[in-house]
Amino acid sequence: MNLSSDLQHALFLVLGDEEDVSSQLCAVASKIGFEVSTCNDYNSVESAIDQHKPDILFLDLHFGRRDGVEVLALLSRKRCKSRVYIFGAIDETILDSAYRVGLQLGLDMGGFWKKPLDITSIEERLASEADKRSRFTSDNLQAALGPGEFVIQYHPIIVVATDRDTPVIGVEVRPHWETKRGSIGWLSQNLPSMLENKLMPEFNYLLMDKALESYCEWLKTDLNLGITICMHESNLADSSWPDRVIDIADKWNVPHHLITIAIEQHAMKDRSGLALSALTRLRINGINIALDTMGSDIEELDELLQIPFSELRLKRVLVNQLGKNMEIEFNVSTLISLAEKRNIKTCAVGVKTAEAFTYLQGCGCTTATGSLFGKSLPVTHVEEFFQSELL
Repeated sequence: MNLSSDLQHALFLVLGDEEDVSSQLCAVASKIGFEVSTCNDYNSVESAIDQHKPDILFLDLHFGRRDGVEVLALLSRKRCKSRVYIFGAIDETILDSAYRVGLQLGLDMGGFWKKPLDITSIEERLASEADKRSRFTSDNLQAALGPGEFVIQYHPIIVVATDRDTPVIGVEVRPHWETKRGSIGWLSQNLPSMLENKLMPEFNYLLMDKALESYCEWLKTDLNLGITICMHESNLADSSWPDRVIDIADKWNVPHHLITIAIEQHAMKDRSGLALSALTRLRINGINIALDTMGSDIEELDELLQIPFSELRLKRVLVNQLGKNMEIEFNVSTLISLAEKRNIKTCAVGVKTAEAFTYLQGCGCTTATGSLFGKSLPVTHVEEFFQSELL
């Protein structure tokens, strides 16, 4: 299988000092269509990440005289966006522990393998990664932003408390593309190319405009639901973005208090002054602001919550570990308590299991979204679905 023409320079990097293992992994990745590179010296890891900006990263937990957890911590400090896989000649329980450390550090952890490596399994996983990460060209991206290929689906948002008669209170917007070849790509799969082509800020405004166009029609039928739209950090560098958001809401006559704009915690780093001004303006105009968090830095988060956020959203990488990881469960309960003390609502993103939902109820989480509550809905099905839920 070779997808090199579609991948357009997606890069695979091996961090490890065993040449035969690195060569074996690179051969598999190259066969699938990735550009490949290796780094066999711990002291060169930072420069290798900066130089190559890899899409996929394989890390040997035995890295010379260093251990892989040190490398995971380094990747976290650099806010590395690579999908990280780990491997090593150690017990699987230790590999699993290192994997969970990576999750807690906020890394995009893909999985782990025990040596000797199962090359067939790795090849299958990389083929799947290649399919997800096939990148659009600038022309394709521009075309996808027009009518037809770019469409929106909606995730139901429900109230977690059991004492409410009507649990469905809103939707979260998720964009995807349906290409002429029939394939579907979510925003997360195409984000690297969108950033590279500097399309992300305008895309966010287009996304909001298109979402509210449909949303205002639901309001005419008394479907009084909130709507959450994620805004990328690139918009925060635009001093006019609060005006753009308000103008789009007013264009479709959508009451401001029904709109929630969600932003990532890491997007606030080094932008607190500019962000405080913008977010305060939006809050004065009645628009809700949610902060997406991994909860990895509670002290930083506590400072950020002095900004007038109305909601704290727990990211799916945390929520997916509920019922599996006691430390993460403690972190989740701490985050919910922190938000409660500041009279801020909480939303758990990506709830998949009844066990996770029950835990969130016990912690006092306000709302949740995820596959446990149903599949994402195309615009043509939203009104019918919610009207049946509200009966």
